Amino acid sequence: MLEIHAWMREELERRKALWRRLWAGQPVERIPLDVRVAIPTAYTVREQFLDGDKQLKAALASAMGTWQLAPSSDWIPAMRPDVGCSCLASAFGSEYYWGDSTSQTPGVKNKIIHDLESQVDDLPIPDPYRDGWLPEGLRRIRLFAEAGEGFIPVSLLDAAGGVNVAADLIGVTELLMAFYTAPEALHRLLDKIQTLFVATIRAGIEAAGGEENITTTDFPDTWFPEGMKGHVSDDISANFGPDIYAEFSAPYHARILGEFGAGGLHNCGPNPCHAAYVAHPISPRSIDLSDTYSHQDLPRLKQSLRKKAFIYLYWERDHGDPASWFRAVMEQMAPDVIVAPVFNLTPQDEPEQVIRQLRPIAEEYARRMDWGWE
Repeated sequence: MLEIHAWMREELERRKALWRRLWAGQPVERIPLDVRVAIPTAYTVREQFLDGDKQLKAALASAMGTWQLAPSSDWIPAMRPDVGCSCLASAFGSEYYWGDSTSQTPGVKNKIIHDLESQVDDLPIPDPYRDGWLPEGLRRIRLFAEAGEGFIPVSLLDAAGGVNVAADLIGVTELLMAFYTAPEALHRLLDKIQTLFVATIRAGIEAAGGEENITTTDFPDTWFPEGMKGHVSDDISANFGPDIYAEFSAPYHARILGEFGAGGLHNCGPNPCHAAYVAHPISPRSIDLSDTYSHQDLPRLKQSLRKKAFIYLYWERDHGDPASWFRAVMEQMAPDVIVAPVFNLTPQDEPEQVIRQLRPIAEEYARRMDWGWE
């Protein structure tokens, strides 16, 4: 049983209200500060991937530890059940491969489609309750949601994104060629991948006990408001241009965002397709990026996302102290685009002290914003 105090429930509602206003484009007193605390664990990444109980124990410790060590954070503590970003590919028959480092997540061993045009029509659409790592993923969603007791929401599974899954199945080089040599066959494959993704989301929501218990329909342990739960990933879009994105990514993302709410899109970066992210009639309200790979794109994102979307930007430890980094981001992006910063700290970082340093910058940022969406 979780030890949940009355102040925690009141604080949770305050945080949700703050995020709802920001998502709605309404002026807020400060840009929310997503500060999380990672509690050290003896379990390696591989151990947690292979043992759901260990993964839950580590996730629960960090979620509750953030309540205790960063009570002034605006993060809504959440947990992430994870069976790898190739879990959809595993359902189609791809085998996982583990590298030498126990700190690495798994990839796929080999492509399973060797002739796209001749094999795609006979490729069955998997069952998320039966195939690959998806049943274990659904079991973990249920396990994590039960442990969260309706207080700590859980993410759903890391689906990687349709084009990424296609790359797992046919190979990256073959995918880049198929954009030009076999576009119709590739669309048929993407349709099957997206059909599985939708079915997996629905199964994940059921396992979690309802949308009120999830963060998003994908992997982020970042709470999205009601009606905006849809999230998609497209890391591989760093390797092609906006025309390819518009044809092979955006329409399939729209199937998720249209059904579950146009919440978010992930790409670590870089972002050659930045304008295309928000050009589709069903486009995401938020973009989550790694500062390591996307910082150089901020000037372009400032233009393309203005009045259309905001950014979750993940701070990296080697990018300077949190307050100096956040001030530089604010100076660059205000008043046009909101950047909601995400900080992953340790107990030794003195999280509450960090929040005190960040708070005046977040308040100034909010005062300088040109609020509202198109």
